[in-house]
Amino acid sequence: MQSSEKITPFDQAIQANDALPSDYTAWNADEKQRFLWHERILPSQYDRLPALKKIDVIGLFLTVLNAKMDCTSDEAPRHWKKAIHAHASVATIKFVPVPDMPFTGLFKGADYGLLRLSLTGKPDDRGFAPGLAVKFLIDGQPSANFSALVSLDGQGRNYNFFAHEFSNIVPVVNHLGPKLINLIFRRASRFPTKLDLQNLGAVDQNGRAEKAPHYPLRIFLVPNPSVQFVETPHDFRTDLATISPGTPLFSVYGVEPATGNDDVDRADYRQKAQLIGSIETTSEFVSSDYGDRRLFFRHQRFRSQ
Repeated sequence: MQSSEKITPFDQAIQANDALPSDYTAWNADEKQRFLWHERILPSQYDRLPALKKIDVIGLFLTVLNAKMDCTSDEAPRHWKKAIHAHASVATIKFVPVPDMPFTGLFKGADYGLLRLSLTGKPDDRGFAPGLAVKFLIDGQPSANFSALVSLDGQGRNYNFFAHEFSNIVPVVNHLGPKLINLIFRRASRFPTKLDLQNLGAVDQNGRAEKAPHYPLRIFLVPNPSVQFVETPHDFRTDLATISPGTPLFSVYGVEPATGNDDVDRADYRQKAQLIGSIETTSEFVSSDYGDRRLFFRHQRFRSQ
């Protein structure tokens, strides 16, 4: 099945690079995952971890951020530079739903995906600020992606990557650094601290369109309490390398779409969330040049309810 999404100029630039096979989008999800993992990520695994970088605020300002929202490829063009979340570790994953889970599409189950865990920037510059990006691969169509943060200003000097839960929506903060970054991202989205999940509910992993898509407005990813690390300063990537394949990493909670005057930014909104499934690793975590520079995760613009 071919994708109904419009091919953007950014997608055309990627295709012109011929980085991915020309028929890649038409492949099955398992073939895409196998290619990205074995032909791209593993061959470019670092022998020595590169130093973490500060946020490149000027580079972020100069980035064409609409491309981050509009590109449907799994791979960025060669000139693309990550001004934020520059270094990470990546693992293959699957989403396992709980029985009677109410949402459609990939929330019904996704066997083939990639999880990228990163920091906003160098921890001793702005504090330890974890973030994650998820890519679920789909037969014959572009992948569905989402990202999540702990918060815009991170968790201070606590270097345990799994100390707090993550969400696709985080509150606005009044600190100078996050406010400046929000202003930059506002050029591409009216809601820079919120990401939409519609693409995850629209089709299932076999590429079949849902007749009545139903997806959560907000999700919370709660770390497995058995996967915890020390809080003292160290490189988070060495922690991730110790996680075994087959580890349930996050319990995922979802909240039904808002009605009436519901405010998704309110702290008590979390109480409305129900367990919908878990994210489990299907490989080890690997830090690689491809995972840092070329692997691409689309941000879905948030639409007001």
